[in-house]
Amino acid sequence: MWSDTDPAGIVWFGVFLRYFEHAEEDLYRRLGSDRTTLLRALNIFMPRTSLQSGFRSPARLGDEISVGIGVSAMTDRRIGFAFDVHDRGTGRLICQASYRVACVDATTFAPRAFPDEVVSLLAAAHQGPEDQGRTRDDGRTKDQEPRPKD
Repeated sequence: MWSDTDPAGIVWFGVFLRYFEHAEEDLYRRLGSDRTTLLRALNIFMPRTSLQSGFRSPARLGDEISVGIGVSAMTDRRIGFAFDVHDRGTGRLICQASYRVACVDATTFAPRAFPDEVVSLLAAAHQGPEDQGRTRDDGRTKDQEPRPKD
């Protein structure tokens, strides 16, 4: 979208945070749960506590991109998500990033451990080292070949 770019037609870095949120939302759906419904049912929030990003090449207006996501780390009180953004046509790496989320009670905002429902759901996307288990926005893992076009 034009509103997502600077005057040179390069996607503004802050827009990537929205892409990461969309990828996280899609990950929950692919794993069988709607994130919002799950958080409400468990009476928790998952605030972001840190973000790291590295931009390798520009994303330009009109580029088709693919956002990969995986769970890079899990403890009782923190979950790390890792992202990679590539140009769909060329596979060119645009960005690698990660953020961590905490778990808090939705009523008191007091820190708490992640409920078992969240841990077991996300375990399917957590496969050890940061680059393993990452899925692209089309549902395939990073190491799988692209699907043939219709």
